[in-house]
Amino acid sequence: MRTLPFLLTLVLAACGGNGDDFGATPKPIQHVPEILNLDLSLDSALYMEGDGNVVVTAEVTFRDTGLDLQTLWVRMPDGVNIEFGEPFATETGTFSENFVMSTAKIGAFTVEFWLVDKAGDSSDHRTADFNVVGDVQGSDWTSRLTGLPYALNDVIWDGSVFVAVGGSGAILTSSDGIDWLARDSGTDANLNAIAAYGSDIFAVGNEIVLLSTNHGESWVTKDTLSAVNLHAVVVNSSQVVVGGFSYGLAAALIRISEDRGDTWQAVDSWPAAAYFFTDLIYRDGLFVATTDSSISSNGARVKVSHDGKSWNEIIVRDVTAGLYAVIHDGNQFIVAGGKSTVFTSFDGFNWTERQTPVEDVDYLSAASNGSKLVLAGGISWWYWWGGTIPPFEIPVGIASVNGGENWEIFNIDGHFESRGIAWGNGRFVSVGQSTPISGEGAIYTAD
Repeated sequence: MRTLPFLLTLVLAACGGNGDDFGATPKPIQHVPEILNLDLSLDSALYMEGDGNVVVTAEVTFRDTGLDLQTLWVRMPDGVNIEFGEPFATETGTFSENFVMSTAKIGAFTVEFWLVDKAGDSSDHRTADFNVVGDVQGSDWTSRLTGLPYALNDVIWDGSVFVAVGGSGAILTSSDGIDWLARDSGTDANLNAIAAYGSDIFAVGNEIVLLSTNHGESWVTKDTLSAVNLHAVVVNSSQVVVGGFSYGLAAALIRISEDRGDTWQAVDSWPAAAYFFTDLIYRDGLFVATTDSSISSNGARVKVSHDGKSWNEIIVRDVTAGLYAVIHDGNQFIVAGGKSTVFTSFDGFNWTERQTPVEDVDYLSAASNGSKLVLAGGISWWYWWGGTIPPFEIPVGIASVNGGENWEIFNIDGHFESRGIAWGNGRFVSVGQSTPISGEGAIYTAD
């Protein structure tokens, strides 16, 4: 008898399947949920409002034609995901959820939202900004010079005068930080850094090293270098050490002179290192150097040396953050840099990361008067890289009287970027430019 198999074949053919599909449940049609509107009850707060935390309400209007909405996900600025159960069986609707935002750090923070239904289908992700704002209405800083046709990059107090250097060979001097005189450097090369020991002042920049022995009034060229940009210099009783980057070698570079700049030797280089030296200091028999990197996996690093010739490398943080300033406050070394990064060390080899109160600042300058540590810089480069302006005035400076354990915040003026700070004659002097991309130099003081 062949009747039963024949009938079974007809049934399967009519169902459009084979034996494996017989009786299978049809797959449901996907209905992806949508976020139609997203509002935060509070999109800004003052620094440390609510003792460091405030409750924010998110009101979400949705559409879900599948009638099986299940979950709201919220991704916080620190990457933590929060799950809220939302078992709605309506095509449209509105609901609210509360979550806690930290106000312990000033900056613009992004919170991400998305919906998921019972089938696991996800809506598009929507974002909302939450701003923590510092009270920077008042300022202890006074404008002394603005609108210069070049940015200023560094400043020192040599014991008698302030000396500032900048673009196009600019050098300015002042006995009080208030009234300034332009000096002839003899070059139009950009000057990036300056350091002094006794009567010797060395300034370095793009392919050049300069020396003054009369408080910056006149200058002589002590070295010229092809395809080398120097960003750091330090002087002690017997050595001048400069650091930067060699374009020709694609290498970070250290050069040293033991006869006050008459002769030089390259004592170390790091070919294809993709980083360069940004600042140098000598204290208690130890050279400490900061670096910046163009490779995201390089980490934040310092280099230390007992003689200026052999250097040890210390990665102080796995996450890349350029370090741009190093000082010693009489008690410890301090390095500071991008992404509001600050580290301290008593010996130059073991470093402690310090928590800072501002999120979106690159610290480029540092100074101490013996009791107060001052760090300042500018708004993080990614704002300007993306062609945006911060939604509020971000304080670019922090100050501490206990070595970085606690900080006060301050701003200097608008979006002014501080590239160098020095203490002398009873006041702090900051030099830089009016905004991180303006190229217009400016000088401010604070008593």
